[in-house]
This record gives sequence, structure tokens and C-alpha cells, in this order.
Amino acid sequence: MRTLFEDTDLKANLEEEKKGGSKNLPLILWLVALLFVSGTWGVYRWVITRPSPEPPAPPVSLSDAKQTVEAFSKFNRNVQDGNWPEAEKLLSTAARIKLAAEKKTLRESLLGDKKDEKVMEAASTPSGDRTVDKVRQDCVYKFLDGQYKILPIGLIIENGQLVIDSWWEDKPVPPEKK
Repeated sequence: MRTLFEDTDLKANLEEEKKGGSKNLPLILWLVALLFVSGTWGVYRWVITRPSPEPPAPPVSLSDAKQTVEAFSKFNRNVQDGNWPEAEKLLSTAARIKLAAEKKTLRESLLGDKKDEKVMEAASTPSGDRTVDKVRQDCVYKFLDGQYKILPIGLIIENGQLVIDSWWEDKPVPPEKK
């Protein structure tokens, strides 16, 4: 003979099966939890091993000595290597117009009577001056025969880039005699 308690337990089990309760539910929940943990770990590893982004470049400035030295060095390196097309890319629009007006190449205009000789060394000297809109640096160009030429190179900002604007001495105009 069955007791009332057994009937109640049996009835509860039957109702639970009718509700769609699953014996595999705990297993499924454990699998979901493991997938979540492994996915989180994978994202963490991806973030840790990923290289950090490059910091943005500093804004172009004539007051930044590092930027101006780099611009002068790049120009002088191109002159020393005889890479005149690359050196011309570093010129300002006004300097290109002046070259066109003179009907000379950069090599002819920069080196003058020494245009056919090889530049053995091109370097900046410590002399120069800075204004708000221009930096002037004296550069020395040494040739094979041991002679050298010192030119004041002017640097300005044009279209967000440091460019060479002048390589000639601005001679003062003599006052007119009366």
C-alpha cells in the first residue's frame, strides 16, 4: 500500500517532467559558463599581446629644435648624397618659383661655381637665428678639393610641413646717395 507522501512525490515528479524540465540543464549551464570564461580569457590575451597605438605626431613648429634639426639634416643629407630631386621636394613654393625665374637647377643655385664638384660633407653649423615665422641655419658644404662654402639656409612652415625657403644671403639694399 502506498502512502499519501509517496503519491505526492510521484505526482510532483510527473508534473516536473510535463513542464519540460531537463536533466541536462545544469550541464548546459556549465558549458555556457565555460565558453564565457574562455572567451573572456581570449579577449584578454588579444588585448595584452596587441601593440600599443603610436602616439600622434607633435604639431609642426619652428620653435621645436628637434624638428628643425631633422629638416636641415634631411636637406643636407640629400645634398651630400647628390639626391637633388629629393632635395627639391623639400623646397617651398616661393623657392621653386625663384629657381624657375633664375632658370637654374637647385644644384646650380645652391653651389654656384662649385656646381660640378661633389659635396663630400654637408653639415649645419651652430650659428643661426630664429624668428616667429622663419629659422635660419648656416650650413657648410665641403668639397673634394678641401674648399668649403657656407650658406644660410632658411626654413619655414608651408602647408603644415617644414620646408626650405631660402639659401641665399639677403643683402641689404644700400641707401641711395643724394
